[in-house]
Amino acid sequence: MNRARIVVVEDESIIAAHLQEVLTQLGYEVPATASSADEAVEVVGQVSPDLVLMDIVLSGETDGIDAANRIRSRFNVPVLYLTAHAEEQFLERAKASEPLSYILKPYRKEGLRTAIEVALYRSRMERRLQESETRYRELVELLPENIFETDAEGYITYVNRNGLRTFRCALEQPAAGFRLTDVVVPEDRPRVADCIGQVLSGEKLAGLEFTAQRQDGTTFPVIAYAGPITRSNGVVVGTRTVAVDITERKRAEDLLKAAHDQLEVRVEQRTEELAQSNRLLLEEIAERKRAQDDAHASHQLFQAIFESARDSIFVKDRSLRYTLVNSDMAHLLGRPVTELVGLTDEEIFGQEAAEHLEKVDSRVLTGESVEEEYSRLVHGETLTFHDVRVPLRNSAGNTVGLCGISRNITERKRARQRLKMVDEDWRSPAMSKTLSDALSVARTDSLVLLLGESGSGKDYIARWIHDRSRRSNGPFFVLNCAAVAPELAESELFGHEAGAFTGARGRVRGFLELAEGGTLLLNEVGDLPLALQVKLLTFLDTRSFCRVGGRELIKADARLMAATNRDLAREVAERRFRKDLFFRLSVFTLRVPSLRQRPDDIPILVERLVSQIAGELRLASLPEIDTETIGRLCSYSWPGNVRELRNVLERGLILSKDGELNPDVLLLGDPAEGDRFWTVSFPPKEPLPETIKEIRRNFVVEALRRSGGNKDKAARILNISRYTLRRQMKVLDLLACK
Repeated sequence: MNRARIVVVEDESIIAAHLQEVLTQLGYEVPATASSADEAVEVVGQVSPDLVLMDIVLSGETDGIDAANRIRSRFNVPVLYLTAHAEEQFLERAKASEPLSYILKPYRKEGLRTAIEVALYRSRMERRLQESETRYRELVELLPENIFETDAEGYITYVNRNGLRTFRCALEQPAAGFRLTDVVVPEDRPRVADCIGQVLSGEKLAGLEFTAQRQDGTTFPVIAYAGPITRSNGVVVGTRTVAVDITERKRAEDLLKAAHDQLEVRVEQRTEELAQSNRLLLEEIAERKRAQDDAHASHQLFQAIFESARDSIFVKDRSLRYTLVNSDMAHLLGRPVTELVGLTDEEIFGQEAAEHLEKVDSRVLTGESVEEEYSRLVHGETLTFHDVRVPLRNSAGNTVGLCGISRNITERKRARQRLKMVDEDWRSPAMSKTLSDALSVARTDSLVLLLGESGSGKDYIARWIHDRSRRSNGPFFVLNCAAVAPELAESELFGHEAGAFTGARGRVRGFLELAEGGTLLLNEVGDLPLALQVKLLTFLDTRSFCRVGGRELIKADARLMAATNRDLAREVAERRFRKDLFFRLSVFTLRVPSLRQRPDDIPILVERLVSQIAGELRLASLPEIDTETIGRLCSYSWPGNVRELRNVLERGLILSKDGELNPDVLLLGDPAEGDRFWTVSFPPKEPLPETIKEIRRNFVVEALRRSGGNKDKAARILNISRYTLRRQMKVLDLLACK
């Protein structure tokens, strides 16, 4: 952040040096000091500071007040007086120089900082107000309409350039002593004065017609629209009137009336032989009238739908500025419609949301229609919208802008959002390492390949990554490639057009389009048909695709993740999976540990799953789980992983009674079943101590499983003492599974 630059003007060198030191300690930059009024003006012109700290009494012929006046007039730099003199003669002269504030000597450090910060803030606000006023005046000067502003007494305070030219007024700005009724012919002045009185009482005026007169005496018809000018407290302080010269319209109406009268004369003069022609003419007039009525009714219907819709409807031009918004959007954003027109997404929603919306809008301007779910900040709250954007074309077929409809689905999305597992302090090193790697890749948009046994939680890890990515505001979809018929897999992934195949009655968007701005998980990607693997590879390279039966190239901004329990390297070797797709998917590979590799996490999983299942079964209270039950669950090998654990718990909750989970109904496998085998690779993937620790963990867990949690039996199986077993369980963090 840039430090504020302050010039110190003080004729006493000791005070000047002290001020410079204090200001530097307070975090300000003091590029220069001055000891006299002339030197102060010269220094300000050279360094262009943000603020001048000015002593009123200076040595020399001129004092600080004169120097402040010169600085304000020449450089428009704000001045803050620092003085020990508070006499009336100084204060009256100082007020005329429009300082930001006064600091009396002796000063306190914090008081000095407060006064400077207030002065800098006021200076910034004044500049912003000046810039806003300048932009408003520039816009008004460019408008083709005639615009007048008056005070509460009806005196004109401002007339734009076109108004001066149209009314041929030789007025100075403001037009002191000149009333708005002075530009109205005498016979219309009472009526116009009454209307001005209504506006000053707070009403708006639309469609007032009167005859205006110029200073040279010429007159012309005008239609006016007026509204009150109010302060922030609601007090009306004047009026703003837009007057439009309707001379041409009146001339056209007169010509139309003359033509109509001429037509009536001709009809009356016609004889019977023209009766048929008259009937045809009347039919044509009736047809035109019906067309006009239909057009008017269509316009009224559009206006009714546009303004009464409960969704936000808007139109943008090719520069992506809003040209039309409905009242629902204005209400949602808490800003008037007139304020929103002309703004960009960055000015409304901020830079982050604007970058995404600009990408989507750019695609729409190329001819695409985009439908997506996206979240953005509105009044500090993250809201989720279902957006539909389509291109607007002129009669020549050229895209001139876009139209969009945004529906706020925040509450609906929250209601249907499934229960997410909170971040647990996982006890197992395997799961902690997996989540650490997952967090690293979550910060990117890279492809992720999730490998692991069936039921180990690959879809949970995928969702975990999505929720911590910059796409977390977007949707998350899962396509199970193994559950989709091969002939329908392409349509499910890429969508299809109407008539693409038998039964395809309309256009259907595929998962890639539905996941726009979010994430798509291709579960069981190893079951994807070979023909579809080629098209998926093409999409990964170009980020574009065609729907089934379509020719239009569609861009999709969706992050892809893939998961499988197959050995893809073996699938590639046996030609059941494309080698190039395998390498393309495995940019970042995560191996999700099986449940038997993470027995320390079983108590956490049990607590969470029991709570979730109890809610689904609508149990009155959560059942209690004793240590014996936890021990049996920890000692089981779980060939079906987390999915099997959930099924076992659900069956146990259904069969249990008296509010307690009975271990006898868990129906786990026989603890004394066959031998167990573990595979250790060489060279080891982990450091040697970690590898040895994992082997010891497996032996201890298996012994506890076979002994039903009895530590004496487990120690005899391992041929060690009970004390040694206890110490090993403590070292291996297995005491929770006792």
